[in-house]
Amino acid sequence: MAAPMAVDGNALPGAGGAAAPPPHSVLFNYAVTAHKPTAVRHCAVGHFTAPNETNLIIGRSTHLEIQRLEGDGLKGVLTVPLWGVLSAMKLFRPKNASKDLLLLLTEHYKFALLEFNAAGPDGAPELVTRASADVRDAIGRPVEAGQLAAVDPDCRAIALQLYDGQLKVLQLDDGGPALRVAGETFNVRLEELGVIDLAFLAPSGGASSGAGGAGSSAAAAAGGGNPVLAILYEDTKQARHLKTYTLNLATKELEDGPLTQPNLDAGSSRLIPVPHPLGGAIVVGESVLTYLNDQQPTRSTQIKPNTAIQSWCKVDDDGSRYLLSDFAGGLHLLVLAHADNRVAGLKVQTLGRTTSTSCMAYLDNAYVFLGSKGGDSQLIRLHTEPLPPPGGAAGAGAMDADGAGAGGGGGAGAGAGADAPADDGGPSYVEVVDSWPSLAPIVDFVVMDLERQGQGQLVACSGVFQDGSLRVVRNGIGIHEAAAMELPGIKGVWGLRRGWLDAYHSHLVLSFVRETRLLAISDDDVLDEAAIPGFDADAQTLLAATTLHDQLLQARARGAATAAAAARRRLRRLRRRRAEPSAPAAPPQVTSGAVRLVSASSGALLAQWAPASAARNATPGSITLAAASPCQVLVAAGGGRLWLLEATEGGELTEVAGAVMDAEVSCLDITPVGADPHRASLAAIGSWSMQASLLALPGLTPLVTQPLGGEVIPRSVALAEFEGAAYLLCGLGDGQLHNWRLAPETAALSEHKKVVLGTKPILLSAFSSGGQRHVFAASDRPTIIYSANRKLLYSNLNANEVAFLCSFNTSSFPDSLALVKGQQLSLGAIDGIQKLHIRTVPLGEQPRRIAHQPETKTLGVATISTPAGISPGDVGKGHLRVFSDTTFDLLASYALGPQEIPTAIASMALGGAGGGAGAAADGAGPSAAGGAAGGDESGALFVVGTAVIRPTEVEPSKGHILLLSYTPGAASLTLVEQLEVRGAVYNVAEFQGKLLATANNKVHLYKWAAAGDGRHELVSDCSPIGVQVLCLHLAVRGDYVVVGDLMNSITLLEYKAAEGALEVRARDQESKWLTALALLDDDTYVAADNSSNMVVVRKNPDAATDEERARLEVVGRFHTGEFVNRIRPGSLVMRLPDSELGGVPTLLYGGVAGSVGLLASLPKELYTMLAALQDGLKKARPPRHGRAPRAACLSALPARARHARAASRRAAAAAQVVRGVGGLDWESWRRFKDERRSEPATHFIDGDLVEAFLDLPPARAAEVVAAVWPGGEVSVDDVSRRVEELQRLH
Repeated sequence: MAAPMAVDGNALPGAGGAAAPPPHSVLFNYAVTAHKPTAVRHCAVGHFTAPNETNLIIGRSTHLEIQRLEGDGLKGVLTVPLWGVLSAMKLFRPKNASKDLLLLLTEHYKFALLEFNAAGPDGAPELVTRASADVRDAIGRPVEAGQLAAVDPDCRAIALQLYDGQLKVLQLDDGGPALRVAGETFNVRLEELGVIDLAFLAPSGGASSGAGGAGSSAAAAAGGGNPVLAILYEDTKQARHLKTYTLNLATKELEDGPLTQPNLDAGSSRLIPVPHPLGGAIVVGESVLTYLNDQQPTRSTQIKPNTAIQSWCKVDDDGSRYLLSDFAGGLHLLVLAHADNRVAGLKVQTLGRTTSTSCMAYLDNAYVFLGSKGGDSQLIRLHTEPLPPPGGAAGAGAMDADGAGAGGGGGAGAGAGADAPADDGGPSYVEVVDSWPSLAPIVDFVVMDLERQGQGQLVACSGVFQDGSLRVVRNGIGIHEAAAMELPGIKGVWGLRRGWLDAYHSHLVLSFVRETRLLAISDDDVLDEAAIPGFDADAQTLLAATTLHDQLLQARARGAATAAAAARRRLRRLRRRRAEPSAPAAPPQVTSGAVRLVSASSGALLAQWAPASAARNATPGSITLAAASPCQVLVAAGGGRLWLLEATEGGELTEVAGAVMDAEVSCLDITPVGADPHRASLAAIGSWSMQASLLALPGLTPLVTQPLGGEVIPRSVALAEFEGAAYLLCGLGDGQLHNWRLAPETAALSEHKKVVLGTKPILLSAFSSGGQRHVFAASDRPTIIYSANRKLLYSNLNANEVAFLCSFNTSSFPDSLALVKGQQLSLGAIDGIQKLHIRTVPLGEQPRRIAHQPETKTLGVATISTPAGISPGDVGKGHLRVFSDTTFDLLASYALGPQEIPTAIASMALGGAGGGAGAAADGAGPSAAGGAAGGDESGALFVVGTAVIRPTEVEPSKGHILLLSYTPGAASLTLVEQLEVRGAVYNVAEFQGKLLATANNKVHLYKWAAAGDGRHELVSDCSPIGVQVLCLHLAVRGDYVVVGDLMNSITLLEYKAAEGALEVRARDQESKWLTALALLDDDTYVAADNSSNMVVVRKNPDAATDEERARLEVVGRFHTGEFVNRIRPGSLVMRLPDSELGGVPTLLYGGVAGSVGLLASLPKELYTMLAALQDGLKKARPPRHGRAPRAACLSALPARARHARAASRRAAAAAQVVRGVGGLDWESWRRFKDERRSEPATHFIDGDLVEAFLDLPPARAAEVVAAVWPGGEVSVDDVSRRVEELQRLH
């Protein structure tokens, strides 16, 4: 039996690795999604949010995205998680309705109809469930080719293909916009078992029903008012045919339809219903496209060259043009030439190469969305004329046949690759407008901690065929430095513009202890020292800004000029290294002695204000703090004094108000929030009394005072707006950040939250990036604060000790920032503001396995290349590619033999191996066993397992183990040893200085032994042991070997060194088809199976009987919803040393849909608390307004499901604390389930559900905590703090 393509092995370090976690903590696990799925399975276009809005609906496995088409592109409207995996999605328009409904079907037989509501109970957009049901049958064989759904164009019925030989029909009421599922659902028998595709047809010449968006074409009734269903199927002789049925809704039976077409193209895979007025259907084959209509002659055309079409979409409403996409990314236009509503012929034109798509949607004006499961999804634009080739050459980074990067030698950079697959030489009419990076499918990955700080970056093998790539995933936001210089002693930095409306900054202001310096960009792209006459250069600047009236503002301190002449010399010239895109905007400038207003055009001093002129006891130099709005300045001095000044259009500084606070002012801000973006109505103040206050402007009248608790002084406050919502932020001296939602009109504070960003004082400053305003929090862990989906998020800046940051946007440094890091000033751009960042290293071929070799600072990547024109089932060419682990440049390659593919790779050191005089591996594959000379010293080796694929073999009977050495600086690999084995080598791992390998169903142990004449070779150390069916996975520790089998779960082996034998110690008695395996500790193991479950098993060494000791006990079950291919130890975030969860062991897992998950082993007491919280979040509560949920309108449920729902409503309310979209149930979603059984989840916490607690309104969160802990033993703050700690694990 051939191994499934998506399952992979796992090799873990042996004894001597990290210390084991606390006893029994591995029995209590926390599973959470660190990165949402990126594979696009389904998409649809229509009018979902409003009748006059065009929407793109994207289904990403377990998430649903709703986007709106606007003039400048696609804009996100709503993203919601689903408690299920999407198997079908359709958008359709009920009769007489003004907008579309969305049909969802999940892999576990949950059905729902959804409607968009622009303003839910809390004012936010939501999805309303119009109908939902469990469409599972008690008996039936699930379809193997995937579930199918079709909607009748006249909205009379929905057909679901869920089980072989059976069709489930949901009849719809003809109730106009108030669509209902009427009567009972019913099943009809199908004679055709191998259904490939199905669709309802619209007959030619029929009448239109009026109509809506995509998938809801107008069509007339057929067959006496009954829908006509077309079915494409395969018979037992693998021939493919088309048959139609009339669905009689009165008798609930299928009757023979008007059209039958036997013996279609052998590769027919798609059925396209053609709408009114042409009618009929198009059958898409690998070599022929056929138009069928019972009232017209059959028309056909050939596809050249032959290819497998994977997706299609309609271009015109009349169905005369369609876009087709094949598995290799070829995009084709199919045109139905017609006259008088009769099709005269078919024509196909190739438009170009794109990503390999799984679905497509034509938006408007030649814009098309391409959704992909195996590459990046794209937004493209089609042109009527061919486009010039980009750069006039093939994309860099594509691999040639011998492994060298295109256009380079051993150091050719694969990382410099092209954005799209290489062209086949024909004209291209496709322009890629936008692209969404995808990790899917993650076939394998490694976690590298290059800086050894506990924060890893994940390097994944992603993509299929020509879309294959390495994806480098890291937490935090990177800085792309463009220029830098050593400049110690900087105390502040600001950017100035000459005019308020200017796009570019003109000057950069640097403040030192006793002086101020200005820099400006010269004509030759050099940042030189400059001067503005009105600026006081001999005092420390506290604030600098451009005002609304094109004036420059400076608040300064008095004092003698510093003697830092060396710093001045360094300041003279800061040369530009390179320009990188970044962000605009600028703040004002103030010093501690006075506030100065300077003309932006002439540089002359216009006005000056000092506290001595306003307060009898104030002395020169007493200004301690300053903040500014576009036309206001707020300054503070000792004794809690505050003054509000206004910069007038006439060039004056007018004192508006003064006040004395009850305590010393420690920080302040007057950034405008609310309706007026130019004038602040509120001032935020932090004081030495450990309070944050809001004052009304212009009178400086106290409005709100918020105690901060504890004895730590607030060091920085900020007023900010994110996604239209106002916030008050307050950073403390111990690294804690408080935030509140702010109502600017009333100054009311709500939804207080507290997070720990670091351990040192926080300094907050606003900046712009990509046209959006964000807040930077300087501390020992610099953090950028931003908002997504109306939730504040925090991303670490991947740079240490950034003390100050401001926007500095110039023509030489566009969209850039100025940063002060330690003793250095630098200019540069930052990555896009998001939590996880993905770097793409295009390969142009499919990566299959990856291993990191720290000794040579390289990555070994096993790949399979598929030349253009190859069919999906053909075997490609196997290679081992070696890349730098920092630059990801291609360093060396080794080509495998004919029909040989790589199946496993690991990096290890075997005694006496490496660095020897082996044969240079410059492209020649292995030809015999044991032929290469061994090295004379120890070294790191890449160990590659292979399989030789023969078409006549069900399972490979031959493979090789290759030992390859890479020497830094070399352009090739050295073949140290090659060993032929019987079977495919599915996994290799280092084991006590020896090589452990699995070949088919046997586990082999080899040692590196001297063979005479200074040579070494691999020799068997013990007899191979047979284990079950196929040994796909390995994990080792100490004397134990854990083997994961294709069908029969986990087997535990023990190595007896004295006897030189491997023995079976225990097995999991349950049958599971494993896809990944890892160790939690010496006695506990975690595995993933092909039903998207995760299972934890434990050995029982202290059991009373031999039978119990030989059994691995299942101690945890959980449904992840992701087909997991790899589980490895590691973390993407740096742990705080004093964090409560700093020592918690974590595993990362990735799978087919492109999601990255985290598995953390928790202490028992924390698990107990989270289990109670999880139970409280999923419990039902009475509806607040006493009305039944919209989902209750479904009357077409089977009797069994209807009675169960009624009982549920009697027992509890229908609205949950955390509700599932479409009436989907959390309990059934997270249950362990496979083809034979279904059991409740045990000993797992669903982190996605628990972390939703942080999104609840404060009142609702308090209700949940009070319900779970009625005695008050746990507070809302306690729960929030613990959940936030968990959230920081990913």
